Amino acid sequence: MLKVDGNTRLVGILGYPLEHTLSPAIHNAAFNHLNLNWCYLPLPVESMSLNKAIKGLCSIKNFVGANVTMPYKEKVLPCLDEISSCTRVIGAVNTLHMSNNKLVGYNTDGRGFLTALVQDGGFDPKGKNVLIVGAGGASRSIAVTLALSGASELKILNRTWEKADEICSLIKSNFACHIEAFDFQSDLEYFFSTVDLIINATPVGMNRGECPFPADLISRKHFVCDLIYRPLKTKLISAAKERGAKTLSGLSMLLYQGAAAFEIWTHLDSPIEVMRKALEEALGPE
Repeated sequence: MLKVDGNTRLVGILGYPLEHTLSPAIHNAAFNHLNLNWCYLPLPVESMSLNKAIKGLCSIKNFVGANVTMPYKEKVLPCLDEISSCTRVIGAVNTLHMSNNKLVGYNTDGRGFLTALVQDGGFDPKGKNVLIVGAGGASRSIAVTLALSGASELKILNRTWEKADEICSLIKSNFACHIEAFDFQSDLEYFFSTVDLIINATPVGMNRGECPFPADLISRKHFVCDLIYRPLKTKLISAAKERGAKTLSGLSMLLYQGAAAFEIWTHLDSPIEVMRKALEEALGPE
């Protein structure tokens, strides 16, 4: 059990609402396993109080850092003293670290996704053609990471072409990777036939009966990732398996992006399997 005293180092998660966050279970299990006098707390903050909350946290001697979730990954940027170079390109932060009296921002979403893809999925994106469905913050961070990892070509599919094209402009101005935007009025059958990896970076699928695009566009040549982790077996994942495609749920990305934050704060290797077990127990049975 966690023992909290005057020497306990404090971390947490900033967002609103936070009733269903799994991050405290993951991190506190890791702290317990390594016998660290640390404690991870949910920190629900309403938008009007975000700046005050961050200033207050920074004034606490034992405050080490925090994760940042919706809707503050972009709003938190003006509150920071520094941001990592990759995070600057992405334009969104999901991890804060108090270091040398400066609040530094990082984005571990892309790193978490890549680790999950390679280690749990056994898929190396180097030289591959990738389709990302959605054009929000997760899509942007994953697109940057894949460009850095040597993906041959990226395609961004979104309901509105303009939003997808924003990510294309970001990648084109920073990387040599070829990228193209398109919407659901395009020739989907052609675009899906040209890619190796399909990533759902939208919330479509949290409802078990929904799929972000027609499932018959999937074939056995595809590797399909759904960033949604609740439910674990989304309609997209089920449909992909039925068509012989390899799949990866959002659970792995959640685990590894949390592990990356843990390592930023503690400068220790994260106990991945301990964190994985805590995450699975927190999720409970399907």
